[in-house]
Amino acid sequence: ADSSGLSHGSVAIGASETALNIFLLDKLKSFHMTYPGIRLKLYNHSTPEAIEAVKSGKIDFAVVSTPAEVDSPLKQIMLMPFQEILVGGTTFTALGSQELSLREVKNYPMISLGRETMTYKFYNSVFLSHGLDLSPDTEAATADQILPLVKCELGLAFLPQPMAAPSLLKKEIVQIPLKDEIPERQICLVYDSQHPMGAAARELKNTIVSGRG
Repeated sequence: ADSSGLSHGSVAIGASETALNIFLLDKLKSFHMTYPGIRLKLYNHSTPEAIEAVKSGKIDFAVVSTPAEVDSPLKQIMLMPFQEILVGGTTFTALGSQELSLREVKNYPMISLGRETMTYKFYNSVFLSHGLDLSPDTEAATADQILPLVKCELGLAFLPQPMAAPSLLKKEIVQIPLKDEIPERQICLVYDSQHPMGAAARELKNTIVSGRG
């Protein structure tokens, strides 16, 4: 890539924690190594907040997880699919050898993100499609809080498989097989097609899109 004119400049992006943890960090690392002079301004947003920030021009683009409600002139590019799994602390080890339906999952305390997040809306619709109501016992403010809460035995939670994998390997948590299928989600990039991007933002966007999984 032609790096002329990219020795300095700045890019403002919004990212949901899930997108940051399982996809974006690696891309930011390689971009920073190629263009060390470019300043990155990273905002931690829920998906709806990030989309609002793109609309208002506060950020150049957002990297978030679906479902994302994106209306014209905003555009959405799918970057990477991911699957979420049900996990619990080690006191739930016995459940690891069973297969639970979502109806049976309801018998156990649940941890989820807050009602204002798209993750909550996503799971609410999954539960509703089985005639069930999602009523978590613990609502976490951020995705990063969920894993420690699971380890502390506060309940079961759905986590992206890549986020749960290290703790599963260390046997700090257990995966609980499900009879019912949880739909796949996507990491996506959202930008305003009518808002001109600076050279640095364009280059970072290209780096992210060309490296999608």
